[in-house]
Amino acid sequence: MNAALSTDGLTFQGKDREEVFQFYYHQHWIRMFWPILRFLLWNILIIGSCILMLTTVQFADSLTRHTILTLLMIFFLLAHFEFIVRFYHYLLYVIVVTDKRVHRIKKTLLTLDDHESTDLWVLQDIDKRQHGIIQNLLGFGSIILEAQDTQIRIHFTPNIAEKYVLFTRLREQARVNVSRLEESFRKGKTP
Repeated sequence: MNAALSTDGLTFQGKDREEVFQFYYHQHWIRMFWPILRFLLWNILIIGSCILMLTTVQFADSLTRHTILTLLMIFFLLAHFEFIVRFYHYLLYVIVVTDKRVHRIKKTLLTLDDHESTDLWVLQDIDKRQHGIIQNLLGFGSIILEAQDTQIRIHFTPNIAEKYVLFTRLREQARVNVSRLEESFRKGKTP
């Protein structure tokens, strides 16, 4: 617990004490468009079926009516459960950028806990990709961070032009800080 505490009060998994938080973001809201649309359509279909069954279609057998209502309730619960899972997956996928590293944190409630960190100063290339009319109109896309042996793709980055500039500026600052440390070690001084 003490290892996760930091000087600026913001803690997250994998943060070093000397890192200074810069910004964080979730994926673009468009990532939730299809789950919300599917959720609304399922609810309209289920509620419409219930109203139709209760008002116009009369079943003589009560067992048939109870079976249909039970199935509709099960579909209703499954639609809500699926939406909640997708919503939490959206909320728990976070990109945190500090002055030294980029942390990509992916979690689900029970099954997934991934954390990938990359030092900013080792990044050789930062690419910004926006393909298609929707990505360009809504201002989202993919940022690709390339280091020597790894490549991190961060899809659905909101305000991608702004994030690209921030990533580039922070990478240059990290390189300057590392070169200062290397120079002080070469001269025999301790920072």
